[in-house]
Amino acid sequence: MADKNPNTQPVELNRTSLFLGLLLIFVLAILFSSYFFN
Repeated sequence: MADKNPNTQPVELNRTSLFLGLLLIFVLAILFSSYFFN
């Protein structure tokens, strides 16, 4: 896969890591809010 499109692979990795980072922050925000409100 690295031999096919080396220029577009880092973009996909950055987009995936950004999505996972936002998802992780979203889940942590829900957990912390539910923890503090209880």
